[in-house]
Amino acid sequence: MSEKNHERPLGFWSATGAVIATMIGAGIFGATGGFAHELGTDSNVLLVWLFCGLLALTGALSFGELGAMMPRSGGCYTYNRHLYGNTAGYLSGVLSFLLAFVGAAAFITLLLGVYVQEIIPGIPPAATASAVVLVFTLIHCIGLREGNCVNNFFTIFKVGVILAFIVAGFQANVEPTVNPAATNPGVFSAPFASAMLTASFAYLGWETSSWIAGDIRDPKRNLPRSLIAGTVFVTVLYLLLNTVFLRAQSASTMTGEIEGIGLHATKILFSPAASQWFNLMVVVLLISTTSTILMVGARLVSSMARDGQLPAVLGRPSPTHAPQNALILQAVLTLIFIFAANNKDSVDAVLTFIGLPLTLIMGATVAGVFVLRRREPKTERPFRVPLYPVTPLIFLGLSIWMILSAISQNWKTAAASAVTVLIVWALKPLLTGGATAASPDSSQNH
Repeated sequence: MSEKNHERPLGFWSATGAVIATMIGAGIFGATGGFAHELGTDSNVLLVWLFCGLLALTGALSFGELGAMMPRSGGCYTYNRHLYGNTAGYLSGVLSFLLAFVGAAAFITLLLGVYVQEIIPGIPPAATASAVVLVFTLIHCIGLREGNCVNNFFTIFKVGVILAFIVAGFQANVEPTVNPAATNPGVFSAPFASAMLTASFAYLGWETSSWIAGDIRDPKRNLPRSLIAGTVFVTVLYLLLNTVFLRAQSASTMTGEIEGIGLHATKILFSPAASQWFNLMVVVLLISTTSTILMVGARLVSSMARDGQLPAVLGRPSPTHAPQNALILQAVLTLIFIFAANNKDSVDAVLTFIGLPLTLIMGATVAGVFVLRRREPKTERPFRVPLYPVTPLIFLGLSIWMILSAISQNWKTAAASAVTVLIVWALKPLLTGGATAASPDSSQNH
């Protein structure tokens, strides 16, 4: 189905909502508790979240230029295939699908199951996770419009609940103590870099609308706007949420990790009885994130199949414009991940493992802004990166710094990532059936 004939039901607000829904998950309610005690001051904690937001924004601005030039679904896959060839596109697409969509959906739904178990004891997290995946896969199989309506409802509800939590948190009558003797490691220290690596997980998803560009109306205009608006909104929301957390307990008084800082702050700001309401809030957040991930991930697979990078059966369109075969494959793989990672150690390992290869893929994509400025200087650019070349250089510099820090702190994770890339590369002839994919430049399919 060509782009010209393809119905585009998603407007600016739906595309922006997809970015917001994917970004806001459970990470924001847990990450700060893992590193605040090492940073010593509230200002350092807020700077970590601000810097991660700026990193995401520089990436969003860079993706905005690439997406406006190539307004097709596929995100990193589409851009890297055009930039570096079929193999680079294949690796970007498959790794993103397995890590950012299947792996993330498994992790998020298992976490959702843990919160449901706190509300209704006796329900295994894997059972809840499986049910959520199956129900929302079915909804998205019905049709794009129906799935989008569900996503929009949960996104609006999610944002409303978070804003209510923030307002209540600022109104709570608390007086946090400050320890002036707390250690301040400073900005760009090793603990600060490690904290940014942790916080960056909560920003995953800033590029969401680029994966579904083929479904967005006027993508040359709305794609960059949705990336920027969604990222800025979430960054501001994260800064406000962390300010509320730090009202409950200052970083200078934290003597160790606090597992679940959001729940910890809720009990201090309100009462222990409010913890059930907090658990319910997180369940709603995770349902919204899961629904959007399932919608977007299937469209990546469908785009790759249409380009000959995956079996053609996965790209067959349905009368409702829903990539049903891709949705079914995604659900099956997610269920496998859920039952393979149904214990805390495995889930933590998955979370640590996801960041490195995705940062490499994003970095290669943002570097493409420089490549195309030099290789295709006369190509139409409906949107140009502001402050070029500074903006993409900031993203690349911070990404390299984070990658090197990750390798130095956990070389085993880096080695596992490298092995995964090699396995995915070795499977290419099998997944593509040995056929030669169409030229990236000639690919105009949704």
